[in-house]
Amino acid sequence: MKFSLLAVAISFPLVNGFASPKGGFVSRFFRDRTSDAEEASFFSRFGKPVMKKLRDEGGFEDSTTEDENVWWKVKEDGIIGYVATEDMTGVSKHMTQLCSTISSQLYSKEKFEDFKLSTKDHKTEALIYDDHGIFKASTVPFLVAVCGDTMILGWRGTVTPFDAINDFAATPQSSFAWRKHAKTIKAQGAMTSIVINDIVNHEKEIIEECQKRGIKQIITTGQSLGGACSQLGHMILRAQIQDENSPWHVLDGKVNVRSVAFCGPMTTVLLDNASEETDKFVQEIADNSVNFIYKNDVVPRGYGYLTFVEDLVENAAPSLLKQKVPRFLRAVFDVRERMENLYAKKDTETVQDMVKVFSQYQHLGNLVYYESEDAAPRVVRDMGAFYANPEGEQDILRDIPYVPVKKFSVEEAVAWHMDIINAPGLSYPESQLSK
Repeated sequence: MKFSLLAVAISFPLVNGFASPKGGFVSRFFRDRTSDAEEASFFSRFGKPVMKKLRDEGGFEDSTTEDENVWWKVKEDGIIGYVATEDMTGVSKHMTQLCSTISSQLYSKEKFEDFKLSTKDHKTEALIYDDHGIFKASTVPFLVAVCGDTMILGWRGTVTPFDAINDFAATPQSSFAWRKHAKTIKAQGAMTSIVINDIVNHEKEIIEECQKRGIKQIITTGQSLGGACSQLGHMILRAQIQDENSPWHVLDGKVNVRSVAFCGPMTTVLLDNASEETDKFVQEIADNSVNFIYKNDVVPRGYGYLTFVEDLVENAAPSLLKQKVPRFLRAVFDVRERMENLYAKKDTETVQDMVKVFSQYQHLGNLVYYESEDAAPRVVRDMGAFYANPEGEQDILRDIPYVPVKKFSVEEAVAWHMDIINAPGLSYPESQLSK
C-alpha cells in the first residue's frame, strides 16, 4: 500500500454548517492564546529521554486494557458508515465520495486512461493527468476532472523518497501567489512549490475549460501530502482569482474555490498583523475548507499538535522496536532521538526553537473527525497549539487526545491514515465506476 505519515515526523462547534467566529478570524486566534509560562510547560515534554529508556530497559509498562481496545477493530466491509453531510463539508455527499475516489485512484492509477470516476448518476470526465515525466520521482501526480459545473483538482500523497523530503520541509514561507496577504500568511514551503508548479503549468487550459464549460466551483482535493497540496491549492487559487493582475481574475465572481482534503497535515501559519482585507480572506478560506481525520491518524495532527505525536511515540515504541518498521515510522523515531540528543547536550534552546516553528502550524476550516468506522462524524476546529479556550468551547481539535492501544501495530497505524479513502472508506467501490 502506498502511503506516508512522514509529514508528522516533526511533528465551529460547526455542527450546523460553516460559521464565523466572533470578531476577526486572525485577531480572535491570537487574543485567546495562553501565557508564555504555559508555553514553556508545553516545551518541557521534549526533554524526556523516551528512546534511551526503551533501549536500556526494553520498553515500558502498557496499562491499556483489552476492553478499551475493542472499539478499534475494523469492520469487515471496510466502508465508512456515515458520509458527512453538506452542512459539515460544504459539498454534496456525492462530491465528498468523488473527491475521496480521486484521492485514492491517484495512488493506484498511472495513466490518464486508467481513471474511472463516473457513477450511474454522475458523469465525471478526466481532463488533465500530469505525472511530470522525467520529474515524476520528485513531484506528485496532478489530476484535473469535471463533474457537471464543478472542476476538481487533485494531488497524490507521498510515495517516493523525494515526496518524503517535501513532507519534511516544514519551513513557513510567504509567496507572490498571495501577495496581498503575504505579511500575515505563511505556508509550508515545499508543498507550496508543488502546487504552484502545477497551477502555473496548466493555468491556461484550466481557465479556458472553466470559461467554456461554465464552471461555478473549483474543488481542490487529495490525501496526506495531497491533502496538504489541496489546502494550499485552495488558498493560491482564491488569492489569484481576487488579484486584478492575474490571468485567473477572469473567474472572479463566477467561480468559488473550496478544498476537500483527507488526512492532510497542517499547512498554514498566521501572524498577528492582519489587515481587514487579509482577515476577510482568511475567513473565506476557513468557510470553504474541510479536512477529514480518521481515528488516531497522526498526519493531520502534524506539524502543530505535538503532544499527540509524543503520546503516539510513547504508545508505539515498545512494539515497533521489535518489528520491521517502515520508513515513515523510522523517521518519527529518528527525529525524536535527535531531539533527545540535543537535550542531552544541553542545547535545549535549539530544540525549543524547532518546536516553536512546528507549533505555529494550524488547520483552517472544518475538520470532520471519525472516532471509528461506523461512528457518526463530528465537526471540530483547530484554534492552534496555545488556545486558552476561555469560553469552554466544545469540539476543539487539540482537546481530542491520542487513544492508546494495547498492541500497537504498523498495519493499524497505516489503517488510521489510509482506510478513510482506500477500504473503500468514503470512496466509491471500483465496481460501481466507469470512465
